Amino acid sequence: MTLSIQQTIQEADRCVACGLCLPQCPTYFKTGSEADSPRGRIQLMSAVAKEILPNNDRFKAHMNACLSCRNCETACPNGVRYGALIDQARVITQQSNWASQGMGWLASNPKFLRLFSQLLRLGQSTGVLSLLSKTHGGFAKRIAMIPQLTTMQCWQTHYPAKRVKRGDVNLFLGCITSAFDAETLLASIHVLNHLGYDVHVPTAQSCCGGIARQQGDANLAKAHIEQNTQAFQHDWPVVTVASGCGAGLKDYTTLPVQDISDFLVRCDWSDIHLNPLHAHVALHEPCTLRNVMKSANAVTTLLSKVPELMLSPLKGKLQCCGGAGTYMINQPEMAEALLADKMMLLQQETFDFLATSNIGCAMQLGSGIRQANMPLTILHPVTIIAKQMGFQSELD
Repeated sequence: MTLSIQQTIQEADRCVACGLCLPQCPTYFKTGSEADSPRGRIQLMSAVAKEILPNNDRFKAHMNACLSCRNCETACPNGVRYGALIDQARVITQQSNWASQGMGWLASNPKFLRLFSQLLRLGQSTGVLSLLSKTHGGFAKRIAMIPQLTTMQCWQTHYPAKRVKRGDVNLFLGCITSAFDAETLLASIHVLNHLGYDVHVPTAQSCCGGIARQQGDANLAKAHIEQNTQAFQHDWPVVTVASGCGAGLKDYTTLPVQDISDFLVRCDWSDIHLNPLHAHVALHEPCTLRNVMKSANAVTTLLSKVPELMLSPLKGKLQCCGGAGTYMINQPEMAEALLADKMMLLQQETFDFLATSNIGCAMQLGSGIRQANMPLTILHPVTIIAKQMGFQSELD
């Protein structure tokens, strides 16, 4: 699953140090440090793998500061697999942050994640979380990341098509999405059903393994991948609504993974009516959607189907928002600096909605929007489509 030491050295040696990756790297842009660039990190990985340099705290700091946005891969003329290299580097460094370890444990224990989500919902409804968010420090900022929660959804294993059947798809829930954004999953089912697809939700599916990989827990990440490979037995497309989850499944499984928007634009819409939406939508492009799933254009094509909708790609799309899985927990200072740049861009125009295809980005951007008291609603692109097809969420 991860690279061996020899494979790490061989892959790192493919880097010719041309520097084309430097302008693409958000952390290099912020720090100006070679050690915080893809080229610098690869050189450090190689030196540690060859035991030229020690695996010390300085090495760990530079590895852990990487967002895994993978912008660098799009600029690399040699096609160096930076994503695989940084995943292996994290196996060496292994994060020990209590918050990220807690997230990893919850992702592996869905029953406790559901309980945790409902405790947070209780805290929201009673006003306790609102009071805590007004305190100072990292804890208050983490509370600000939590979106408005609803009751937990009990998922069926099969949602039949609402019209003449055209095919079958598997829906990957995702641990965080199912706990914090069930509306997007329900909206996806609504659209797929009305396009003629039976939607299957295997009960044995697990976390994509992304949180475990960020912690450097290769064994746990492998266990998640093996469980998902077993859960999705059929050759039906495995549709994901969070690009971060899709990227992990695409990188580490042979499953036929597709982002929901990419799947939908390939469907027959000839007899589907979409109600007009007179609104200005800012389109945020998650790094994993663009660099790994290669589906960013599909989102634009999909939303362009809505009559009267004004769509504006958010400027500065090559810079990560700072969400990046558990990065916003492990590296709060850099995450906040990157978020501040996004908020500045959002405040330059007036938008009704912000559309993004990744739950981590939605939580990160949502925290900035709430702290700035901006009247801006964040929705997944497929939720916008579903609402124009008559979807009404039954969640409270």
